[in-house]
Amino acid sequence: MDTGYRLNLDLEINSEDMQSLQEAFCKSNDMYVMCIGKTNGQITSFSGTKSEEDFVDREFPSELRREIMDSFVDGTAENIVERFGKEDYLMYRGVAIRGAKGEFLGVWLCFGINKELIPDSIQLPQALKMTTLEAFDKSILLIETLTKYYFAEKIKIQDLKNQLIHQQDAEHDIKYKLKKNEIMTDILRFMESENSFSKISEDILRDSGNYLKCTNAALLQISENNTSVDMILEWCSEEEASLKEKFQQVPRIELPFMNGKPYTISSDATLPEAFEIFFIKYGIKAAIFLPININDATAMYLCFFVIGNDRKWSVEDLRFANDIKRILHTVLVKKITTNSLASSYNALEVILKNAGYGIIVADINTKEVLYKNDTYNQMFDNEVDRTAIMDIVFDEKYDKPELNGYSATGSGRWYDISVNNISWVDGRNVRMVTFYDTTDLRLYQKKIEQQAKQDTLTGLFNRQACEKDIALELHVAKKAGAEFAVLMIDLDDFASVNEGMGYKVGDELLEYVAHSINDISQINGKCYRVGGDEFVVLVSHEVVDHLDYIIKRIKNLFDNPWILEGVEYYCTMSMGCVKIKDNIDSAIDVFTSLNIAVHSAKNKGKNRLEYYDDKSKEIIQEKAKLERALREATNEGDGEFEVYYQPIMEFVNGIPLCHGAEALVRWNSKEYGLVTPDKFISEAEKLRVMDKIGNHVIEEAVKTCKHWNDFGFPEYGININLSAYQLSQKDILETIDAVIKKTDINPGNITFEVTEALTSDDIEWMVKSLSAIRSRGCKIALDDFGKDNSSLMNIRTMPIDVIKIDKSLAADMDTDKYSAAFIKAISELAKAVDIEVCATGIEVDKQVEEISRFSVNLAQGYYFDRPLSKADFEDKYL
Repeated sequence: MDTGYRLNLDLEINSEDMQSLQEAFCKSNDMYVMCIGKTNGQITSFSGTKSEEDFVDREFPSELRREIMDSFVDGTAENIVERFGKEDYLMYRGVAIRGAKGEFLGVWLCFGINKELIPDSIQLPQALKMTTLEAFDKSILLIETLTKYYFAEKIKIQDLKNQLIHQQDAEHDIKYKLKKNEIMTDILRFMESENSFSKISEDILRDSGNYLKCTNAALLQISENNTSVDMILEWCSEEEASLKEKFQQVPRIELPFMNGKPYTISSDATLPEAFEIFFIKYGIKAAIFLPININDATAMYLCFFVIGNDRKWSVEDLRFANDIKRILHTVLVKKITTNSLASSYNALEVILKNAGYGIIVADINTKEVLYKNDTYNQMFDNEVDRTAIMDIVFDEKYDKPELNGYSATGSGRWYDISVNNISWVDGRNVRMVTFYDTTDLRLYQKKIEQQAKQDTLTGLFNRQACEKDIALELHVAKKAGAEFAVLMIDLDDFASVNEGMGYKVGDELLEYVAHSINDISQINGKCYRVGGDEFVVLVSHEVVDHLDYIIKRIKNLFDNPWILEGVEYYCTMSMGCVKIKDNIDSAIDVFTSLNIAVHSAKNKGKNRLEYYDDKSKEIIQEKAKLERALREATNEGDGEFEVYYQPIMEFVNGIPLCHGAEALVRWNSKEYGLVTPDKFISEAEKLRVMDKIGNHVIEEAVKTCKHWNDFGFPEYGININLSAYQLSQKDILETIDAVIKKTDINPGNITFEVTEALTSDDIEWMVKSLSAIRSRGCKIALDDFGKDNSSLMNIRTMPIDVIKIDKSLAADMDTDKYSAAFIKAISELAKAVDIEVCATGIEVDKQVEEISRFSVNLAQGYYFDRPLSKADFEDKYL
């Protein structure tokens, strides 16, 4: 097997972890498992010997593997599918691997050999792993549970890594500020140096050039006659990269930036022609040009160059460069004026006034505060903090360069503190204390720690915390000899909320549900979000006596509508309950039992509570057995699916005569006998085999009708039901076209029935699909009209030829005035727009009498006949 591919995920999935999981599954459960990615192929290598691998490759062909993978789609709750091969003793399953939002990422392909069904005539290699159906199905549920847990952990880890990146960015910002403060502290010391302007400026250019990581930092001076420029000072990272000799007596006209304006030019900038020529001439890739003015005229330019490598300047880079320009300006002015104290202090105020950190300068000998910037005043705006800070500022024991983790009790904020001794503008030695607000960083770190065990959307504890609490409760309850319970709540059809109303509304619903359940007093914060729309409630041994009350409270929550963006929305849920005393040993077993109970509730129609017991497990197994039989029936052809025909009567001069029939499918199972549609249609749609069954019904029904037409009954028509699933198939029109062409039937004798409930999903799509069918010459019937919230607009907008009135109205039309009035109104409206009306569910004489009073020309029901096999129908009506 090829191991050259890896799962294509946004998560860092360790293939060695997947291999370890696979080895454990295979070894402990006597089965064969392989992990396949949705797009990038196989993840794990085969667990077993070469002979075992050859056997599995032969009996589990690539076509069957691909069919299993194709069965999964994004966003559905289906995580396990089953397929069948040519031998009854070979078992095939697929377990979906899904991401945070239900997207399909990959699959565990599972293969097992049922030793109980191996015929005596078959001799298999002794080295093969063998199991039983019961053990195999139990293992599949375990794989599903562990996979959900594993990928939930991986998603959580990836979230934490993303958060760590943000944290590192924040830490980098703090380090940047500390570094900048250190550089600026050193540079500020130069301001009062007795050295010459050239020596001070060289030191400043060196430190600032290193900080900005540029190759050259220089001062350019304009000549007295304003015509040429000289580079009077330069620092360069490498001596051979010096530009000083080249920048002597350069005509000012050759320097496009020499116009008194500042320029910040990154490597990716589009340069005007003059700048482009200048940059090419000196090999410059990026530069900052800042004018230094004396007496309102530009006397110098401070320049930072990057030669050889690309560079994109940041806003912080520009701020720092401007600070350096102001310092150099101050030093220059100091040397040419006598008011050095005032000019230096003014420079300080410009540089430090709006710095992003708080600064206070004090003389600890005289206990005098010399300077505070605006940020400091904002940080410590209450008396409690100001008093405490003064103790730090004037206490000589605080002499470390950095004091981290200071908590200001007045504001509740946290600070890192930097302490430096500097020479003040008037020459005396003073202390400068700098405060960096780290509150957001600390809160962020605390948030990360909390999120490790918390669901970010709802604020509830997550599955990891749930499993730990269940494990603890198992230990405590076992010691006390007490019982406790665990509930799982799974929202019904939650995907339709996201699809129909958007993920924002779906998230809002999850938050409402989470908070409403968690607020029930006896739950005491023991509600957890363990999946997309799954919640678990731990009812501890201390409150287990209130279990019935807790369940009632949760049910009541879902009896009322949730208000989502101002609209009432009813949402139901399926709940599973496991009572635990000493019958379960681990949290994983608890979750497995909960899943079985919830699946049982779903299979029984949803919106209900199911307790886990041995019977629950039997129901799941029986469902799996039905699905297996249904899949076998479709894989072996359509022989088990028979078409029955219920006559549709037309009233001619008050006499009901056979007008044709409605085709109704029956599953004549070799295992279950004759199965009616309500028992298997929904399962067939879930297994994605309904298209095969539906196509078989269409072909058989049309062939039968054509036979009737050819043998003396050209007026007979056939009605065929179409579900939303069948209509959504891409090839439905091709199927209808092929059947019409193959049988050469008059298309007008075919009527396709759709239920009115389908129109609520997507009326535009429905009209488009039915119009396409009707364009072939076929008729369209609107079935079950009047059953629920019927709309007369459907009669107007849909391309229909027949209205079939629901049997619930026909049953009461002789006693219920509303039913009679409804049928009368619809029949008269239909007559006016040339649409036929068929009354269904006719069972007694009175109903027939009532029909004759209205414009209803078609009828169907047990009064006339039940659904008949083809042979029985032809014996009676041909």
